[in-house]
Amino acid sequence: MSEFRRQHPIAAVTQLFVVIRQNIVPFIIFVVLGSRNSGEYFWLIVLLGIIVTFVLGVVGWFRFTFRVREDELQINKGIFVRKKLYLSKDRIQVIDITEGLIQRMFGLVKVEIKTAGGGTEKATISAITRSDAVQLRTLLREKEVQRPAESESLTEISGELENTVVSNESNKIWVLSNRDLFYAALTSGNFGVIASILGALSGQLDQFITEENMDYIFGLLPGFSQLTVILWSILFILLISYLLSFIGVILRYGDFKIEKKEKELQITSGLLERKQLTVPFDRVQAFRFVEGVLRQPFGYGMLYVESAGFEQKENDRSIVVLPFVKRAKLSSFLEEFMDEAPDESTCIVPPKRSLFRYIRQPNYLLLIVIPVLWIFFDWAWMLSALVIPFSLFGWLEYKDAKIEVAENTVLMQFRNLARTTAIVKINRAQVSEISMNPFQRRKHLATVSITAASGAGGKSFTVDDLDANDAERLLKWPIARAS
Repeated sequence: MSEFRRQHPIAAVTQLFVVIRQNIVPFIIFVVLGSRNSGEYFWLIVLLGIIVTFVLGVVGWFRFTFRVREDELQINKGIFVRKKLYLSKDRIQVIDITEGLIQRMFGLVKVEIKTAGGGTEKATISAITRSDAVQLRTLLREKEVQRPAESESLTEISGELENTVVSNESNKIWVLSNRDLFYAALTSGNFGVIASILGALSGQLDQFITEENMDYIFGLLPGFSQLTVILWSILFILLISYLLSFIGVILRYGDFKIEKKEKELQITSGLLERKQLTVPFDRVQAFRFVEGVLRQPFGYGMLYVESAGFEQKENDRSIVVLPFVKRAKLSSFLEEFMDEAPDESTCIVPPKRSLFRYIRQPNYLLLIVIPVLWIFFDWAWMLSALVIPFSLFGWLEYKDAKIEVAENTVLMQFRNLARTTAIVKINRAQVSEISMNPFQRRKHLATVSITAASGAGGKSFTVDDLDANDAERLLKWPIARAS
């Protein structure tokens, strides 16, 4: 792989689909609204855009070359502006292998290489064979593999590379069963996000919601008022959102498998888009177990890993290690796959005098909203009934809050809406701090916050209203060793 090579020609086509996928929402809006107003010119513009994108994809494919030489990955790319990207082996932290729908049709994969540090770089090779991807990953991962001479081709060194891969075989495998995949999809909380997106899209249909159309609908639905139509519309959006969320979880985590390698975890998942993610053990900073509202009553949750040193989008900063697992089995999994043996720990919980603070804090919003709405709506006083569930939520926050300090880890449990249990390696904590606002100081309470590196930034975990003396003691030993 010492000579510059090109990707498979299908890379030009995949680039077209990437552009369409990234702009699918505005495209649908333009198709629904723009085609009614622009007629045939609209479709000519769409066709022209597709042709231009395809041509640019072909030129981009021709201009994209890569090779591995002198302990670094070298990439030349760019259509109008030529860019040379050199990624050193020492800085490469993550090598992801993904099989998109188009790639799978041709037996190809996409490789993403991400580096560490503040000047994070990311390189993507969109279409190469799986064997070439494995060999590329081995060249960039295994420093002891002898570099090929200038005259050696990829096929000439394939035997050496295959032996290296075999010596690094997995010794443990964890598979998500079809039953657990079904329950994970059934209890997913993503439908709220999807519902908000559908609600935003429905706002683009104002031109169809006219008085004439509404009268026509009421004629088809005798006995329905405007209020009942709105309520049924909301229910319909929620049902569609739940269905899309269910399908999304099935497609994303289908055939989910974890393989424990010598120095890393390999996570494979996806039905349409097959993705293989590597998590080096030496980059793991913390674990985060999240029990959603629908999952906690059954004792299940989702396990994330916070891994440092490479660029990720904000919503993908944490890596999903277990999409659906029973809380009772969490310790055994961490011990078996992550070599995290449980230690004896000291548990600290909020004192009883902080209970009233936990109960009243969720109600602050009601104290502001109800008087304002009461000015415009006579029924706004009825919202005061929410004080009961809001206070119950505050009580749950109080009951769930705790910190357990062991020799090598600190466990922090807290609740936002879902209950979160964070396990931070003490020697990997970036920042440990306590804070006291004037109201806390009056009751001698404090907030403890610990930040672990995650992605190219950090992830903070916070437990409120602990006894101030306990908070000070936490920072002195053993957490202080990490700061």
